[in-house]
Amino acid sequence: MSDSRQLAEARQEARRIIHELARSIDRRLGVEVRDLPGQERLQVSLTQGQRHGQIEVAIPTVLASQQDAVARNELRLKIKRASDTLLFRPMPDHRLSVKPIAPPGGQSGPRGGGGRGPGGPRGRR
Repeated sequence: MSDSRQLAEARQEARRIIHELARSIDRRLGVEVRDLPGQERLQVSLTQGQRHGQIEVAIPTVLASQQDAVARNELRLKIKRASDTLLFRPMPDHRLSVKPIAPPGGQSGPRGGGGRGPGGPRGRR
């Protein structure tokens, strides 16, 4: 029973850390943290305006960020990267707008072209 209590406390502490980091990124960023049943991971749902995004983080990683500044910065960057994707429209798929090219030698003019006579491009000398 004490093991499940410790796990519940760890989850609650991880939630607090995630909310604190998200608030430091942007005060308008909505954060919802959900438990993933049977796993030591949390699902973090981010909302900004009409846009939504999700990431998953391991509870031990979140708890390690309390003690270690590098781990805290890594977690903050992970949340920030997810929140930044909410701000920008996704890039259009450039493969959809590719136009077919004409076959070689297809619709070009006659071989002599350009008003040049049979003497070639030089004309009279």
